[in-house]
Amino acid sequence: MSMFFSVPDKEAQSQSYMVYMLTLIWSSTIAIIVSAGFYFFPEIWQRWTAFLGISLSIAFINLQVNRLGKPRMAAWTLTAMIWLFITIPCYSAGGMAAPGIISQMAVILTAGFLLGWRGGLLIGVLTMVADLGLVYLEMSGNLPEPSVVHTPLTRWIGAAIPFATIIALQYYSTNHLQDGLNALRREVERREAAELEKDLSLKNLGERVKELRTLYAVSQILQDGHLLPAEIFQKIAGQIPSGFQFPDMTAARVYQGDRNFVSERYHPSKHCIKQETSTAQGTVVGVEVVFLGQNKGMSPFLEEEYSLMTMLMEMVKTDLERRERKVELEDFKYALDLAAMLSISKADGTFQFVNKNFCKASQYSQAELLGSPHEILWSGEHSPKELEEVRMALQSGKPIRREFCSRAKDGSLYWVDATVVPFLDQEGKVYQYLSINYDITAQKTATEKIRESEELIKRITSQVPGNSYMFEIEESGGTSILFMNRGTEPYNYSFGMEVAEESPEKLRELIHEEDRDIFNQAMKEAYLNPKLISLQYRVVFDGILRWRWLQAVPEKNKEGKIIWYGASSDITPLVEYIVSIEQMIFDVGHVIRRPLSTMLGLTSLIQEKELEVQEIKSISKHLFQISGEMDKFIRELNEAYHQKRQDTQLKIDTSRLINTRDSLFS
Repeated sequence: MSMFFSVPDKEAQSQSYMVYMLTLIWSSTIAIIVSAGFYFFPEIWQRWTAFLGISLSIAFINLQVNRLGKPRMAAWTLTAMIWLFITIPCYSAGGMAAPGIISQMAVILTAGFLLGWRGGLLIGVLTMVADLGLVYLEMSGNLPEPSVVHTPLTRWIGAAIPFATIIALQYYSTNHLQDGLNALRREVERREAAELEKDLSLKNLGERVKELRTLYAVSQILQDGHLLPAEIFQKIAGQIPSGFQFPDMTAARVYQGDRNFVSERYHPSKHCIKQETSTAQGTVVGVEVVFLGQNKGMSPFLEEEYSLMTMLMEMVKTDLERRERKVELEDFKYALDLAAMLSISKADGTFQFVNKNFCKASQYSQAELLGSPHEILWSGEHSPKELEEVRMALQSGKPIRREFCSRAKDGSLYWVDATVVPFLDQEGKVYQYLSINYDITAQKTATEKIRESEELIKRITSQVPGNSYMFEIEESGGTSILFMNRGTEPYNYSFGMEVAEESPEKLRELIHEEDRDIFNQAMKEAYLNPKLISLQYRVVFDGILRWRWLQAVPEKNKEGKIIWYGASSDITPLVEYIVSIEQMIFDVGHVIRRPLSTMLGLTSLIQEKELEVQEIKSISKHLFQISGEMDKFIRELNEAYHQKRQDTQLKIDTSRLINTRDSLFS
């Protein structure tokens, strides 16, 4: 509701403001007329109530149209509605004798205010025609009897009200005219200020045009590919003064490192502006502008000219960096062209550039390759699925690196390590591919030979009755298995190299618990003092106790790390054989020696004393008994060791190596 009655701006919305004010004036006037009617003629209160409702509707409609931003339409509707509201009741209120006739003058005046002289003339003519019609009706006797009989007092009130309306309109119009004149004066002042601002803007615009022309001229100089760097800097130095406020009293200097390029009349001055910077490669470049005239205390340079200097400096620096990058890229291209096989292909896969190395490897000429598809080099070594995966990856914009086998013109095959990079346009679509290739045919051949050698070594070591190792030792005594081969031994671990690499502790778990500390200590000592490792220890495999012998030698690799190379083998038969020999020595040295000592004592007794026959027979009987026991024990001992010899896995014929002690029986 507050928006509905909000007052339009008097200056910015003068037409809307006039409609708003006149609507309120007429609404107030009609309210006074209706109030007088209620007072003097209460018996026809229905007539006054209808008038009041109509007047409020007129006010609401016109204020709404005016608020919607259509003041011209509101001016017409307000004038028409008020005219009809005043003229129509005159038909039943006495025609030309009705007091409302006088109010038509105020309507004509309102039309002149709102609609101009044409609108006021139109309403005036319409009023005269309508009043002439009322006269005709009265003269012809067709005018009805007045519904309201006025007294002289009510007639005076009826006349005073429109006169008061005209006075209000006159006051409003005069006040509005004065406001209009004040607004006009302010508008003139604003226009004068705008004119001054325009002149200043034109002057500033002229300066900016000079600056833009200078920037454009400098950009044209920088884009001239036929000029040498010295010529470029000299031309820029000569062009810079034209962009400043006083070009005839301005000179410039452009320098790159120790080289200076100056415009005409240049000499050092305390009135100067200077900017200096360096490129990414460290080249120092700067611009200096000097004022050669007399300075009267104010700066001879505009604020915008400092910005001009910054832009000039940035343009010179950017171009110099571009040229440095171009030289650097040309060097890179030259080096890459010497080292690699380069090709550039269109989006459809046809060659549009190949270098000499590419032609040399493929044995095709440049003319034969340009415009040809990649299929010309296909060898058939790669499956259609592989090639389709490569094609899909490249079309999605992803660079790839992989090895390709190609077929040369003479039918020979060669391998390349290729890096293919797709280039995308602004829409994200691939428009060409750059391929950087290195010939790895020799590497592939060498790798294949190494692989064959590795397979051969694996086959050989897999038949050795022992384990082959390559490992590193950690400070804690732990080991990292680098290579391991199981060999042919039946008593060994069952897991492969992958498990040993990931969990080398599994090998330690096989060692007998009494030998684990000995094994770990031996590894720690080898880490601190690298030398030959020779270690015997026991392992438990599937509940069976076996003896193993580990031997390894250290060697430094290229990185300075110590790598151990060695093998372990099952020495259980050897240990058992040694135990047998030790047992035999024990038996001979202790068990057999005791009866021999008894026999030696008896024979010594026979030799030293003169014995009777009966005593000799008794001693002989003892000797015979002891000899029999010895013979029986030796036979049992021989059978036992012979059986142990049969049980061992060592199948060695040692008969020719045994000394039969023939000298003892000769």
